[in-house]
Amino acid sequence: MFGRSGRLLYVGKAKNLRTRLFSYRRVKSEHRSPKIKRLVQAIHKIEYDICTSEQAALLKENVLIRTRKPEFNRAKKSPETYYFLSVVPDQQNYQFRLSVQMPEPAKGKYIFGAFKGHRTVRQGTGALIRQLYLLDHQVETPFDFPGVLMKNITPLKYNLVRSSQEFCNDDSWPALELFLQGQSLDFLRYLVEITTERNLLSSYLGRIILKDYQALRKFYDYCLSRNGNIIDKFNLSSSIIPQHKLDDYLIRLTFLDKESE
Repeated sequence: MFGRSGRLLYVGKAKNLRTRLFSYRRVKSEHRSPKIKRLVQAIHKIEYDICTSEQAALLKENVLIRTRKPEFNRAKKSPETYYFLSVVPDQQNYQFRLSVQMPEPAKGKYIFGAFKGHRTVRQGTGALIRQLYLLDHQVETPFDFPGVLMKNITPLKYNLVRSSQEFCNDDSWPALELFLQGQSLDFLRYLVEITTERNLLSSYLGRIILKDYQALRKFYDYCLSRNGNIIDKFNLSSSIIPQHKLDDYLIRLTFLDKESE
């Protein structure tokens, strides 16, 4: 859909173009959003291409949105904002960093991503850091956490210092690595086991812990596991997925799963 000046306003796909276009004729309905009304008022010309399949149409839509950045499209428009998570474990620290720039590889640095979903990634990372802190520190109330870990917005960089290594020891890292690779939920089970043994779930702190578990499971299902499946099923040579390729891989993964059903 183009405006009078020739600028691209919106890119979409439809199995039935007639039905899709007819829906815009009802734009005056009170149930339509102001955004749709503004779009319809600005449309001067409509062009369409016929694709060989739904998958081909979705992939073409991705390319056009990614490269042309139409004014009224929002999803998939800014893959450069998808996150990478880097973790550097050593005997004293876990160094966490979220970045929209590909981190420089270095010895001892683990890089995961790219991940889409701002809220899911930030909340999941925050929950992970909080629970790792809980493993290695005597936390009995929410006030025992560092203040920065209790903010609504997860810090983009955090250096988690190990204190006693009583719980967060070298044996836990392989399980955490598999979790971040989307290969196993054993690390989450490990967290539940430890917090249950310490009788934390029945305390006021238990509400925060359970909320963190939900955030971690969502992060695993919508980011970590999906990326792990992409890497496995497409036999990628790297465990890092480029930002600009992630949406295309997700579409291909969806259709691959449908074919195997």
